[in-house]
Amino acid sequence: MSGMIYLALAILFSSGVALSMKGGNRPTVNLWQFLAVNYVVCTAGLIAWGAWKTLGDNSMFIWLLGMFTGIMYVLCLWLFNKAIQAQGLALSTTLMRLSAAVPTLGSLIFFSETTGVFQALGILLAFLCLPLASREPLRFRHPEKTAFHGILWGLLLFAAYGVTDFVFKIQAELAPQADPKAFMATIFGTALVFTLPRLKGLTPPGRACLFWGTALGTTNVLATWFWIRALSHLPGAIAYPTLGLGVIAVTTLISLVFWKETLRPANYLFLAMACVAIFLINAGGA
Repeated sequence: MSGMIYLALAILFSSGVALSMKGGNRPTVNLWQFLAVNYVVCTAGLIAWGAWKTLGDNSMFIWLLGMFTGIMYVLCLWLFNKAIQAQGLALSTTLMRLSAAVPTLGSLIFFSETTGVFQALGILLAFLCLPLASREPLRFRHPEKTAFHGILWGLLLFAAYGVTDFVFKIQAELAPQADPKAFMATIFGTALVFTLPRLKGLTPPGRACLFWGTALGTTNVLATWFWIRALSHLPGAIAYPTLGLGVIAVTTLISLVFWKETLRPANYLFLAMACVAIFLINAGGA
């Protein structure tokens, strides 16, 4: 029972990350100040959690991997912000969760893992449904610049988030003894340092920036903590697809009801195919 509670809270706070990004996506909020507040909250939270106790035990490999991941975190949130502007929250979040196909494919190529028929079908379906994620119809004979510009941000988010997710697979395979709190502190600390130079010459952040940045940082840390706890109680074949499908369901419902986002029929087909793909990719690896 405790495992399901942890998983439900992981879904809640992971959805909160996406919703905080949507809330901070406004003209009055500077993106780099918004991200900086987020990373200050994340780093401070991890230090308070006790990450400083084992930070010095990080190997050079973990330091380098953490710094690379921190830079990728900044890139992913920047792309997520762009994708929300172009595609809306529902489609952007689904593309982000669908990127589970990338680390799965990477595991097959670089770590010689085997795959079953269902997992292979899930990976294939993930890539086949990507064109349906466009907010506007893609007409290859008479291409519209805005349509291709919109889906481009989503595809870049798909690739960047997938590569970032694969880093955790690399860490688990090559440095399984590394303390996750110290690794996360390295990631968020690097992201903060990478973001700070962009704040030079800017006016102090306003209330909206401080509010949504704090909300993003808080949900970031809590989502990570509850996800780690859920994985310690539940098999991955249950936890991974439930998290992905749960976040898609929550963010899609809220974006349609509260933000009045509109989707064309092909987008609903994309959401359905993406959910099936996520289920097959994770359940097929059981």
